[in-house]
Amino acid sequence: MAEMQQNPEGGESFSAASDYVPDSENDDTVAFEQVEQNSQNQFAQESVVEDSVAQNQVDNQDNQSAYSESEEESLVENLGEVSDEDDNQYDIVDDVEAAVSRYADRKAERKAERKAAAASAAASTVASASSYAASSASASAYDSTSADNIATDTFQAVTPKSKESKKSKNSNAHSALALFYSLFIFVIILAAAFFAVHWYFHDRVAPGVNFGDSAISRNLTGAQESAVYKAVQNAVNRTELVIKDDRGKTATASLQQLGVKVNTKATVNAILNAKRDNLFTRIMPWIQKNVSLNAKRDDSKMDVYLLHKFVLKHDRALPYSVVFNKESESFGVQDGVPGRTIETMPVREAVKKLIANPGKTVNVSVSSRRTDAPIKRDAAQKLANDLNKVLEKKLKFSNGDGDDFTVPKKELGTWIDVKADTTRRKLSYEIDVDKADAYLSQVLPKALNKEKVNQEDAINKEGKVIFTTMKGSNGVEITYNRSYAEKACDALQNGEDFNVTLPAKVTKFSVEQKLVEMRIVVDKTTQTASVYKNDELVKTFPVCTGRTGMGESTSGTFFIYLRYASQDMRGRNFNGSPYLSPNVHWVSYYHGGEGFHTAMWNYNGIATGDPANHGSHGCINMYDQDARWIYENCPRGTIVQVVGSTPDGPVRQQ
Repeated sequence: MAEMQQNPEGGESFSAASDYVPDSENDDTVAFEQVEQNSQNQFAQESVVEDSVAQNQVDNQDNQSAYSESEEESLVENLGEVSDEDDNQYDIVDDVEAAVSRYADRKAERKAERKAAAASAAASTVASASSYAASSASASAYDSTSADNIATDTFQAVTPKSKESKKSKNSNAHSALALFYSLFIFVIILAAAFFAVHWYFHDRVAPGVNFGDSAISRNLTGAQESAVYKAVQNAVNRTELVIKDDRGKTATASLQQLGVKVNTKATVNAILNAKRDNLFTRIMPWIQKNVSLNAKRDDSKMDVYLLHKFVLKHDRALPYSVVFNKESESFGVQDGVPGRTIETMPVREAVKKLIANPGKTVNVSVSSRRTDAPIKRDAAQKLANDLNKVLEKKLKFSNGDGDDFTVPKKELGTWIDVKADTTRRKLSYEIDVDKADAYLSQVLPKALNKEKVNQEDAINKEGKVIFTTMKGSNGVEITYNRSYAEKACDALQNGEDFNVTLPAKVTKFSVEQKLVEMRIVVDKTTQTASVYKNDELVKTFPVCTGRTGMGESTSGTFFIYLRYASQDMRGRNFNGSPYLSPNVHWVSYYHGGEGFHTAMWNYNGIATGDPANHGSHGCINMYDQDARWIYENCPRGTIVQVVGSTPDGPVRQQ
């Protein structure tokens, strides 16, 4: 049954008997919301009904009543907490669920005991409800069904919020998750775009890189190496100075004419690599980077150019300077002369600005003045002395296989460029790496590279090496590059020697042994050449040896080492005049320039064996067919023994 109670705060609350909560109801779906009552009569009528119902319960449930009242008080306390004004919607739901849960536990424990009393309590309740319905028909709009209906009229059922709350929370969670994934995808797209842009510019000019004027810079953004190379060349070609002197002369000069040497490749690399130091700022166009030409100025060359352009030759002031004399292989002083000179400082400043910002034409004015020799003799003499000391330094290159090459003085002198700065009245010098590299790249391979030559040893029948007919040598191929010229020039500039072994590929020679079967004995006494094979005489030929007392053939044991089917022979006569014997056939050298060969011009000397009157310069003159037989049958390594003495006249008669 329902019962009204007075709260200590003066408010009103209700408790509902536990018997009026049907077992079939879900405990977690029952809740009540307190509503205002509009009439004191209503409260009075409710009290009458409550008293009647309570009395019937007391009569039928003596022992149960006390426990039920305690139970009702617990439920009232719980429901009172539900209706607390300070609680919000979700607190009420939680409290109701907790109270109903506790109530269900207690109800389960006592379910068996209440079954007997349930019937009488229900009958009493129905009677009381009927009486209440009859009495309230004219006074109120209350229902007369039961005390539970009264409670229902008093407390409006509130739809449970727990499921809606869960749905709301799930919806919020889904929204947050969707937002998270959206942000995550956005970050991925942003990162992908960032790296895609970086990949695009990895071999291109980055945004914000400035070179030359604005038009050039705009065209360079995103350009690749070939386009940048053309842009740099065009900028250099378009860079000019229009120079005007105080006498009205005008000259238009390029950077090259003014002594500026531009390194185009290095400039291109600088443009392409600009802003690579920071991954994030590289692609930001508002982060600017200015790139200038990679160039080297030669102010002395600029001075000479301006002097020749604006001052006549006979009127030019020339400084004392230093020049290299190839004949003496030393430096000396060149005299200076007084005259007119040009103030070149304005041009130098203009050139500096054009190197920093090329691609334009700049006007500049210069003036001239009369002066003594801009640089004095003492300064020139001092530099000449210093440079002659530099020439004493040794630049030595080796191939690592026993061969080396030292740069001669006469070549070193040509590498040294003397610079005369007439504006600062100073002489200086520098070593020209380009000249050094050009020379070394040509000379070193010729001097240090070697073809492999296999060694040939002559052996006898017992296998013993008699002599080496051809000395072996390794094949050598050096590796040279410009860096060696740069290092050598640095050493010279510092007044130091330079010695380096170049890297080289070395191919070892092999040794071949050949059995000596042939032997030639040249007898100067009889003027014959006898050929032996395995010590058996094979042939004997008439010959004419070297002239008596002047060009006698050298006595000793030798071997054939070099052969030509035909050769132009050159040398000097006994009186010192040169001679040339073209197309000499069947040449077999055995000792230096001495050898067997055809002597068509000396058949008479061969026939008579008269070296005293028809002798050679030392060779063994033979008939053509005899020299050919020697060439074809006596290979390299054939032993040659020269014996006897040269006769004073012919040894044979024709």
